[in-house]
Amino acid sequence: MAAKILVVYSHPNPKSFSRAVLESVLAGLGRAECEVQLLDLYAEGFDPVLVVDEQRRRRDLHRVEYTQPYREQIAWCDAMVFVYPVWWGGFPAMLKGYLDRTFVSGLTYSFEGRPESAVFPHGLMRGREAHFFYTLDSPALVAFVDPGWLSNYFTVFRYCGFGPVRRYYLARLKRTTPEQRERWLARVSEHARAIGARLTRRREVAAVSTR
Repeated sequence: MAAKILVVYSHPNPKSFSRAVLESVLAGLGRAECEVQLLDLYAEGFDPVLVVDEQRRRRDLHRVEYTQPYREQIAWCDAMVFVYPVWWGGFPAMLKGYLDRTFVSGLTYSFEGRPESAVFPHGLMRGREAHFFYTLDSPALVAFVDPGWLSNYFTVFRYCGFGPVRRYYLARLKRTTPEQRERWLARVSEHARAIGARLTRRREVAAVSTR
Protein backbone atom coordinates (compact mmCIF):
# COMPACT_ATOMS: atom_id res chain seq x y z
CA MET A 1 0.00 0.00 0.00
CA ALA A 2 1.85 3.04 -1.28
CA ALA A 3 2.13 6.13 0.88
CA LYS A 4 0.05 9.10 -0.26
CA ILE A 5 2.15 12.23 -0.46
CA LEU A 6 0.99 15.74 -1.28
CA VAL A 7 3.88 17.88 -2.54
CA VAL A 8 3.21 21.63 -2.41
CA TYR A 9 5.65 23.69 -4.47
CA SER A 10 5.90 27.46 -4.36
CA HIS A 11 8.24 29.33 -6.70
CA PRO A 12 7.35 31.49 -9.72
CA ASN A 13 10.50 30.74 -11.75
CA PRO A 14 10.48 27.33 -13.49
CA LYS A 15 14.29 27.54 -13.88
CA SER A 16 15.03 28.31 -10.22
CA PHE A 17 17.14 26.17 -7.92
CA SER A 18 13.94 25.47 -6.00
CA ARG A 19 12.71 23.68 -9.12
CA ALA A 20 15.77 21.43 -8.95
CA VAL A 21 14.93 20.76 -5.29
CA LEU A 22 11.40 19.81 -6.32
CA GLU A 23 12.67 17.42 -8.98
CA SER A 24 14.97 15.77 -6.43
CA VAL A 25 12.08 15.36 -4.00
CA LEU A 26 9.89 13.82 -6.69
CA ALA A 27 12.70 11.51 -7.78
CA GLY A 28 13.16 10.26 -4.23
CA LEU A 29 9.44 9.69 -3.71
CA GLY A 30 9.36 7.92 -7.07
CA ARG A 31 12.06 5.52 -5.96
CA ALA A 32 9.91 4.75 -2.91
CA GLU A 33 6.99 4.10 -5.29
CA CYS A 34 4.72 6.55 -3.48
CA GLU A 35 1.41 7.83 -4.75
CA VAL A 36 2.16 11.51 -5.27
CA GLN A 37 0.01 14.52 -5.99
CA LEU A 38 1.93 17.65 -6.96
CA LEU A 39 0.44 21.07 -6.35
CA ASP A 40 2.50 23.75 -8.11
CA LEU A 41 0.86 26.85 -6.71
CA TYR A 42 2.13 29.29 -9.34
CA ALA A 43 1.53 26.97 -12.29
CA GLU A 44 -1.92 26.23 -10.89
CA GLY A 45 -2.69 29.94 -10.69
CA PHE A 46 -3.78 29.50 -7.08
CA ASP A 47 -5.49 32.58 -5.66
CA PRO A 48 -3.85 33.18 -2.27
CA VAL A 49 -5.97 36.19 -1.29
CA LEU A 50 -8.14 35.53 1.74
CA VAL A 51 -11.22 37.74 1.76
CA VAL A 52 -13.12 38.05 5.04
CA ASP A 53 -16.10 40.35 5.52
CA GLU A 54 -19.67 40.25 6.79
CA GLN A 55 -20.70 37.78 4.10
CA ARG A 56 -17.49 35.72 4.05
CA ARG A 57 -16.48 34.76 7.57
CA ARG A 58 -13.39 32.82 8.61
CA ARG A 59 -15.61 30.30 10.37
CA ASP A 60 -17.12 29.44 6.98
CA LEU A 61 -13.86 28.75 5.13
CA HIS A 62 -14.65 25.04 5.09
CA ARG A 63 -17.58 25.80 2.80
CA VAL A 64 -15.68 27.79 0.17
CA GLU A 65 -16.18 26.05 -3.17
CA TYR A 66 -12.93 27.35 -4.71
CA THR A 67 -10.72 25.70 -2.11
CA GLN A 68 -12.62 22.42 -1.88
CA PRO A 69 -10.27 20.49 -4.26
CA TYR A 70 -7.27 21.70 -2.27
CA ARG A 71 -8.85 20.72 1.02
CA GLU A 72 -9.60 17.28 -0.42
CA GLN A 73 -5.92 16.86 -1.26
CA ILE A 74 -4.98 17.62 2.33
CA ALA A 75 -7.54 15.14 3.65
CA TRP A 76 -6.24 12.50 1.21
CA CYS A 77 -2.55 12.49 2.07
CA ASP A 78 -0.42 10.72 4.67
CA ALA A 79 2.13 13.51 4.54
CA MET A 80 2.57 16.99 3.14
CA VAL A 81 5.92 17.93 1.61
CA PHE A 82 6.63 21.61 1.00
CA VAL A 83 9.29 22.92 -1.38
CA TYR A 84 9.97 26.67 -1.45
CA PRO A 85 12.55 29.43 -0.91
CA VAL A 86 12.63 31.49 2.27
CA TRP A 87 11.98 35.13 1.45
CA TRP A 88 12.11 37.84 4.12
CA GLY A 89 12.39 35.24 6.83
CA GLY A 90 9.34 33.18 5.94
CA PHE A 91 7.13 31.47 3.39
CA PRO A 92 6.52 33.10 0.02
CA ALA A 93 3.22 35.00 0.12
CA MET A 94 1.71 32.44 -2.25
CA LEU A 95 2.39 29.59 0.17
CA LYS A 96 1.23 31.59 3.19
CA GLY A 97 -2.02 32.38 1.36
CA TYR A 98 -2.48 28.70 0.57
CA LEU A 99 -2.27 27.86 4.27
CA ASP A 100 -4.58 30.73 5.20
CA ARG A 101 -7.25 29.49 2.81
CA THR A 102 -7.00 25.72 3.20
CA PHE A 103 -5.97 24.99 6.81
CA VAL A 104 -9.51 25.48 8.04
CA SER A 105 -11.48 24.50 11.11
CA GLY A 106 -12.98 21.05 10.78
CA LEU A 107 -10.17 19.86 8.50
CA THR A 108 -6.86 20.57 10.20
CA TYR A 109 -8.03 21.59 13.67
CA SER A 110 -11.19 21.92 15.75
CA PHE A 111 -12.24 23.51 19.03
CA GLU A 112 -15.38 21.40 19.17
CA GLY A 113 -15.72 19.92 22.64
CA ARG A 114 -12.98 22.15 24.02
CA PRO A 115 -13.71 24.60 26.88
CA GLU A 116 -14.14 28.27 25.98
CA SER A 117 -10.87 29.06 27.73
CA ALA A 118 -8.93 26.56 25.63
CA VAL A 119 -5.86 27.90 23.84
CA PHE A 120 -5.09 24.78 21.84
CA PRO A 121 -7.56 22.88 19.64
CA HIS A 122 -7.88 19.26 18.74
CA GLY A 123 -5.19 18.78 16.11
CA LEU A 124 -7.03 16.89 13.38
CA MET A 125 -3.86 16.12 11.42
CA ARG A 126 -2.49 13.70 13.99
CA GLY A 127 -0.95 10.75 12.22
CA ARG A 128 0.06 12.97 9.26
CA GLU A 129 3.60 14.17 8.66
CA ALA A 130 4.91 17.49 7.38
CA HIS A 131 8.31 17.88 5.70
CA PHE A 132 9.92 21.06 4.42
CA PHE A 133 12.67 21.38 1.83
CA TYR A 134 13.84 24.95 1.42
CA THR A 135 16.75 27.23 0.66
CA LEU A 136 17.76 30.54 2.15
CA ASP A 137 20.68 32.96 2.01
CA SER A 138 21.09 33.30 5.78
CA PRO A 139 24.19 31.87 7.50
CA ALA A 140 23.83 28.41 9.00
CA LEU A 141 23.47 29.62 12.60
CA VAL A 142 20.74 32.10 11.69
CA ALA A 143 18.99 29.44 9.62
CA PHE A 144 19.08 27.01 12.54
CA VAL A 145 17.40 29.40 15.01
CA ASP A 146 15.14 30.95 12.35
CA PRO A 147 12.16 32.49 14.22
CA GLY A 148 10.02 32.28 11.09
CA TRP A 149 10.47 28.52 11.00
CA LEU A 150 9.82 28.14 14.74
CA SER A 151 6.63 30.17 14.44
CA ASN A 152 5.28 27.96 11.65
CA TYR A 153 6.42 24.82 13.46
CA PHE A 154 4.51 25.61 16.64
CA THR A 155 1.61 27.85 15.61
CA VAL A 156 0.62 26.11 12.39
CA PHE A 157 1.81 22.54 12.02
CA ARG A 158 2.14 21.26 15.57
CA TYR A 159 -0.98 23.27 16.42
CA CYS A 160 -2.85 21.25 13.79
CA GLY A 161 -1.42 17.97 15.08
CA PHE A 162 1.13 17.14 12.38
CA GLY A 163 3.96 14.94 13.55
CA PRO A 164 6.74 14.58 12.93
CA VAL A 165 7.42 18.01 11.45
CA ARG A 166 10.89 18.11 9.92
CA ARG A 167 12.93 20.49 7.79
CA TYR A 168 15.82 20.06 5.37
CA TYR A 169 17.45 23.30 4.29
CA LEU A 170 20.44 24.68 2.46
CA ALA A 171 21.80 27.86 4.03
CA ARG A 172 23.93 30.49 2.29
CA LEU A 173 22.57 29.42 -1.08
CA LYS A 174 24.19 32.20 -3.09
CA ARG A 175 27.63 31.30 -1.71
CA THR A 176 27.46 27.59 -2.39
CA THR A 177 29.37 25.99 -5.24
CA PRO A 178 27.72 23.88 -7.96
CA GLU A 179 29.30 20.82 -6.34
CA GLN A 180 27.83 21.67 -2.95
CA ARG A 181 24.41 22.14 -4.49
CA GLU A 182 24.58 18.81 -6.29
CA ARG A 183 25.57 17.03 -3.09
CA TRP A 184 22.68 18.63 -1.24
CA LEU A 185 20.22 17.70 -4.00
CA ALA A 186 21.38 14.10 -3.70
CA ARG A 187 20.68 14.21 0.04
CA VAL A 188 17.26 15.75 -0.64
CA SER A 189 16.38 12.86 -2.92
CA GLU A 190 17.48 10.33 -0.33
CA HIS A 191 15.53 12.08 2.44
CA ALA A 192 12.41 12.00 0.26
CA ARG A 193 12.93 8.33 -0.56
CA ALA A 194 13.28 7.51 3.14
CA ILE A 195 10.13 9.45 4.00
CA GLY A 196 8.12 7.62 1.36
CA ALA A 197 9.50 4.20 2.23
CA ARG A 198 8.82 4.64 5.94
CA LEU A 199 5.26 5.84 5.37
CA THR A 200 4.56 2.97 2.99
CA ARG A 201 5.79 0.49 5.61
CA ARG A 202 3.53 2.15 8.17
CA ARG A 203 0.51 1.77 5.89
CA GLU A 204 1.35 -1.88 5.28
CA VAL A 205 1.65 -2.60 9.00
CA ALA A 206 -1.64 -0.82 9.70
CA ALA A 207 -3.36 -2.82 6.96
CA VAL A 208 -2.13 -6.12 8.42
CA SER A 209 -3.17 -5.18 11.95
CA THR A 210 -6.73 -4.45 10.86
CA ARG A 211 -7.29 -7.76 9.09
